[in-house]
Amino acid sequence: MKTRKALTSTGASRAVTVACWIVYMAAYITRNTYPAAIVHLTGASLLSQSDAGLISSGYFISYGIGHLINGFLADRISPSKMLTVGICGTVAANIAMIFVTPSTPLMALVWCLNGWFESMLWAPIVALLSSMIAPSMRIKAMKAISSSRCIGMITAYLLTAVSAYFDFGIVTPYIIAASCAALTCVLLAVVVKRAFSSPTVVDAVFEKKSEKGGSSVLPLLVISGALVFAVPAVFHGMLKEGVKTWVPSFLHDSFNTTEALSTLLAVAIPVAGLFGVFFANLLLDIKPLHKNHSVIGIIIMLLTGVPTALLLLANRLPLAVGVICLCLISLLMEAFCHIFSVMMPTEFAKYGRASTVSGIFNSLIYIGSAISIYSFGAVAENAGWSITVVIWIVLALASALILVFGIKTWSGFIKQNENNSQNINSA
Repeated sequence: MKTRKALTSTGASRAVTVACWIVYMAAYITRNTYPAAIVHLTGASLLSQSDAGLISSGYFISYGIGHLINGFLADRISPSKMLTVGICGTVAANIAMIFVTPSTPLMALVWCLNGWFESMLWAPIVALLSSMIAPSMRIKAMKAISSSRCIGMITAYLLTAVSAYFDFGIVTPYIIAASCAALTCVLLAVVVKRAFSSPTVVDAVFEKKSEKGGSSVLPLLVISGALVFAVPAVFHGMLKEGVKTWVPSFLHDSFNTTEALSTLLAVAIPVAGLFGVFFANLLLDIKPLHKNHSVIGIIIMLLTGVPTALLLLANRLPLAVGVICLCLISLLMEAFCHIFSVMMPTEFAKYGRASTVSGIFNSLIYIGSAISIYSFGAVAENAGWSITVVIWIVLALASALILVFGIKTWSGFIKQNENNSQNINSA
């Protein structure tokens, strides 16, 4: 058994949840300043599409590896300290981007560092919300935290669109994003210090092994059946970030929109993603699907194939229909991300492994993102958007097929967890 300080006060737990939500919202502003500016950088011939994709790929490689390592660390060291270092790092990286643009090598280096610092934020938030706040608040907090991603993304795209429209320059969003993140660091420090200095704070105890003897993450992933979710997680990352990153360029190339309009329309994508979080929570609340994450994943990926297939007709579709299709893909991808990087890992909280599992799956998702952003940019540049869209369809259908093989084992693991909880409560 191992212990960690945990809150019992609902008020203190709510304050920590709100602080984490604001921190992660700010993090999504600082991580989306460059992606939102890609269409302006390529449009002004400061970067080629391949170079722009290379910089983003470097970010996601760093971010993915960072999630793997920092997810492991967050279950073992102070989450608040890790959050502080991560926020300070991403502030510094965004400020540095002002001085290195448009040098491709220096932009790639700084944005890789930003990816590493950003990867230090999610895992400690999972540790705080899944096992260190009042038990009655934990599921609600985890359901709510995903919306911060979408709000942060929307803000980043709006900042860039407004800067482009008023010709403020592409550096302005970096300055604003860094300032917001710095303020959230102060907020987090104050809230966490006050919350955990309360006399009602207790020691939370975690099991070291599952009932079947798993003593580390890999046995737990095998026993639970979650290992089957690994490949769909990579494919999801390829779809999610690949589509999101290239939306402004896709609209510009397929519908002949201006750069400013393409960026402004791209704001609709994270707005739709916000509804994806609600859609995922709605599916989880349906009794036959409750905690049946593999089946929910299959439903989401099959649905994704429909609007993606329609994009093959992009040259014959009205702009509004194309934007709606992209919004639906974003909605469904955010729903999938919420299920497999947020809610599914909480099933491992009782073993003190929620952050580690979340880190692993976020790592897989963003390794997929790194692969897709550079490759999709190159494919679009050399073979056109139709071939790129066909790849998106194949990824969605393949993910749905693979998830079928995880249904039985995962359902058994969930039943085992629920039976153990009932036995503890009745003891």
